[in-house]
Amino acid sequence: MVKIKIKDICFGYSSTRILDNLSIDIDSSSFLSIVGPNGAGKSTLLKCMNQILFPDSGDIHLGECNLRKMKRMEVARNCAYVPQSSKRVFPTTVFDTVLMGRRPHMGWLESEDDKEKVWQVLEEMGIDDLALCNFDELSGGQQQKILVARALVQDTGVILLDEPTSDLDPWHQLDVMESVKRLVHDREVTVLMVVHDLNIASKYSDRILMLKEGKIVAAGEPSSVMTAENLANVYGVESHVYNYNNIPYIVLLRQLGAVC
Repeated sequence: MVKIKIKDICFGYSSTRILDNLSIDIDSSSFLSIVGPNGAGKSTLLKCMNQILFPDSGDIHLGECNLRKMKRMEVARNCAYVPQSSKRVFPTTVFDTVLMGRRPHMGWLESEDDKEKVWQVLEEMGIDDLALCNFDELSGGQQQKILVARALVQDTGVILLDEPTSDLDPWHQLDVMESVKRLVHDREVTVLMVVHDLNIASKYSDRILMLKEGKIVAAGEPSSVMTAENLANVYGVESHVYNYNNIPYIVLLRQLGAVC
């Protein structure tokens, strides 16, 4: 189990500041969703946590380890990353696609233990029947579960998901999210997910981090973050927030003004 501590992270491109002194502690074995409008810094934060990008200042700790002092392969053994949905081209079988997730632990050749871990994860995700299928020939929902499986087989304490449901129909959205939620509970991993669907964030998250212009507007349980006032401030929309079993559900009513 890995606790994450993000302290005073700043990142920008030339004169444009994307993340502005962002600090938050994330409990181990928890599910945090990161929400906010386009350009708020959500995906940038995930990339800073995976050494795709390097912060201009500040520190990120995974447990006792400072990310700045970790080599790329060491990061990959501690933190798995599933990027935004896009056209994926893996001209391999599902089994071999998932096996790629063992790369941080393997030498030049995979071991029987590596193969066994792949089979275990495929069975756990309920996709072992797809093992010999070509990845490129599967549906978007199936591909997304396979990429989550590839992240899971890395055997990390942290999984980063960047908009994992953006291209999926409602059935597959719920299928992927139920699988991810089980991972947090059964494997005691810490999941950080960037997501635009506010109701998905409300339903599955333990905590929500709401960003605007690279700064934290609100952080906490869904019921405290998903308020009509916060949505008006961050998204420029009027909304009605219903509460069912302590889970807020948002109905968007109208625009209040332009959001840059």
